[in-house]
Amino acid sequence: MSREMSRGHAPVEPPPARAAGDSLASVSRRALAWIVDVVVVTVLVFVAVSVVDAVAGPAVSFRPESATLRDTVSVDKGLVALNALFATALSAAYFVIPWARLGGSPAQLALRMRVRGDGAGEPLTVGRAAARWILLFPPFATVSALAAGVPLLGWFVWGSALVWYLVLLLTTAQSSTNQGLHDRIVGSVVRSRRAVAG
Repeated sequence: MSREMSRGHAPVEPPPARAAGDSLASVSRRALAWIVDVVVVTVLVFVAVSVVDAVAGPAVSFRPESATLRDTVSVDKGLVALNALFATALSAAYFVIPWARLGGSPAQLALRMRVRGDGAGEPLTVGRAAARWILLFPPFATVSALAAGVPLLGWFVWGSALVWYLVLLLTTAQSSTNQGLHDRIVGSVVRSRRAVAG
């Protein structure tokens, strides 16, 4: 029986397992990876939506020769919804598959970071990776696109997005393990993989 047990105390939990050379990824490094990933996803979505528009026609058409302002801009709500859903699916695939299969998003891998479970350092399952994506990238853009034509709702959605990302940033910065609210809910931790000498 260990000394902890003999004194009537619960055994001390070992720290989460990690590979040699791993440490917690800093908040600034994680933020940089997030920005790079968002830029890459935005470019991919722009290209994909451009292809959809080329095949199915533009979601928004301008007719400057129209007599009234209302008739100048024509919005195909079906194509707007299709583009928004397509963009959401592309974003999910960009993050969920690499998190579950490679251990990090493309930018995280480029900056030598890995996303792991916060227990034994296990890889995330597809389900946990999907939950992490939903918490880290709620469908603000999709909802905003589907609410086109309702400016007040659009402002509310983007205001909520700003508040949500501030919450994630603050909870990550204030955590001793750099785990934001999304990490705590899913049970994930981001580690920095450093080169091991020798």
